[in-house]
Amino acid sequence: MAEASDAALRIVTDVTRAAEIISRISLLFKKGASQRELLDVNEVIEEMIALLRSEAGRYSIAIHSELGSALPKVVADRVQLQQVFMNLMLNGIEAMKDMSTVGELTIKSQRDERGQLLISVVDTGAGLHPGQAEQIFKAFFTSKPEGTGMGLPISRSIIESHGGRLWATARSSPGAIFQFTLPSEGAAHQAA
Repeated sequence: MAEASDAALRIVTDVTRAAEIISRISLLFKKGASQRELLDVNEVIEEMIALLRSEAGRYSIAIHSELGSALPKVVADRVQLQQVFMNLMLNGIEAMKDMSTVGELTIKSQRDERGQLLISVVDTGAGLHPGQAEQIFKAFFTSKPEGTGMGLPISRSIIESHGGRLWATARSSPGAIFQFTLPSEGAAHQAA
């Protein structure tokens, strides 16, 4: 009886948490809620590294950045991009925190071949299981005991609402690579 009661309580807690997340996300996409401005993505990356450095340090995870120089700015909602970076970086930290080796999280920014900004978040964690690279973007799918399965679908929605694309690939060595593109101000003018 006690186990059934505990299980029911966990279900109620998880459903309540999911409902809160969905409610917050619906606010993100209501008309007029987005505050887009011309942003330097490297600046946003540096802010998020500073914010999460102590969390990574708790697990002896080093954070590195390889930020491209003279990158064009993007028209984006700063808070939404921060949410994407936070989710991807915390997922990377989570994937490495229980490993016996020292973990490394690397955030890269550069231009891709089409002139868009290409951002990569690379970890040396457990990596992705075969066939999992697309499944992890489905709502409520999670590989973490405490996960809700909403972080990556929300992040993908945010990036797509900005005209970009978010995907994941396994590394040949341990870990995973999460990448997303954003149209740059320069690429937007060239396409017009």
